[in-house]
Amino acid sequence: MTQLHRRGFIQTAGAAALTAPLAACARPVEFEQTLDLDSPADCLTALVKMRASLDAVDCPHWYFGTIYAVVPGRSPLAMVDYEGSEIDYYERQPDGSYHAHSATVSFFRDTRTRQRLDRYENPLTGKVNEVRPNSISVKAYYVISERGMQRSDDPRTLAADSQLPDQVKWTQSGDYIWLNTSRPYPPDLTMGEDQTIQGMLAELHDPQMRKVCTTANPTYMAPWLPWMDMTDHPGHTVWAGPARKLDSVEQYPRELLDYMEKNFPEKLTAKPG
Repeated sequence: MTQLHRRGFIQTAGAAALTAPLAACARPVEFEQTLDLDSPADCLTALVKMRASLDAVDCPHWYFGTIYAVVPGRSPLAMVDYEGSEIDYYERQPDGSYHAHSATVSFFRDTRTRQRLDRYENPLTGKVNEVRPNSISVKAYYVISERGMQRSDDPRTLAADSQLPDQVKWTQSGDYIWLNTSRPYPPDLTMGEDQTIQGMLAELHDPQMRKVCTTANPTYMAPWLPWMDMTDHPGHTVWAGPARKLDSVEQYPRELLDYMEKNFPEKLTAKPG
């Protein structure tokens, strides 16, 4: 939105507020657009601010949601709830790209009581499974540049004409902006993740802010969890639920942080080495 159009929008919104003040959700905030999201360089800067930070620091995300079983011929079945931590650490490289490191672990809860599960009565198999946390231990990282995103263990090369703005979607409404991305996996991995991240336009375009305070809605599609013992069962899982970027793991729910400090202290930072 150009500054002229934005000013006109603010004036119109102000006039509408005089006649219907209860209908207004928020007052638009003035800001200067400093980033051109169609530019590969600015798009890279914006993406890093939305997903992590332009500074090489841990950016913790607290997330929760429900895992659904998707089986041919049946409606999706809510199996278990999950809660977890993903910490992102983006490190700028001499060539201007970023190496994106992550530390991720998820825990599982009963969908009704929300209590942490140790054992699970699987309605699809009739088995009683011992529940184990899902700790991602892959050493690969993501390389994010003006040309696009790729995992470090992916043998494919980016196309010669590849550009980051062609691989992401930006959507604006009022004071908010949404970034939609799909996590690129190597071709032999049967999983996928699509994520929509919401932040404030004023924070994104503020050159003094190194990161945007965001919330997100990731949707993760993957095979059955190993502890479910369903390797030969048709279907797959869909993980759906919100996430929130925080300044420190100290802002996690106390129960989650205590459990991680006791059982997964190595997951409390994503800093490599």
